[in-house]
Amino acid sequence: MRIFLLLFILTFTFGCATRNIKYDRNKILKKYSAEYKMFVDNEKTDLETVFLDKDNIENIRIDKRTKELKITQLKRAELFHMDKLNLDSLSAGQRGWNKKKIELIVIDGIPITDSLLEKTKIDPNAIKSFNILTQEMMQKTNLCRAYNGSVILITTK
Repeated sequence: MRIFLLLFILTFTFGCATRNIKYDRNKILKKYSAEYKMFVDNEKTDLETVFLDKDNIENIRIDKRTKELKITQLKRAELFHMDKLNLDSLSAGQRGWNKKKIELIVIDGIPITDSLLEKTKIDPNAIKSFNILTQEMMQKTNLCRAYNGSVILITTK
């Protein structure tokens, strides 16, 4: 009877439907984005278009029964919409830039298309580096094809 009870308790504890994982955006997208509903602070979110600050993540709970992935943040962050990007506020020395002169935005090596730009949100604290490659800089280096505007490169933590 003791052996049966021990096996039952082990099976019950290891067979739980919920578990916690660490925040690794790429692994989460690869493994869970197709099948699971994703929530950030109890709000349904498409994690493919949201970039969170990994230092602000309290826990991530996966529920296999309901197919839900719930991310809880330490402090609720206001996400920045990429379609509302205003370069005048970011660049003190170069005035007169506008959205029409931005040809491409690349976040962590992934180009953001025009259709995804409206949906893409990023936590400002998640940005590790923000670089602007002007049209003149690209023409001088000959490393990439010439764009009719600037390219923004964003790297997250």
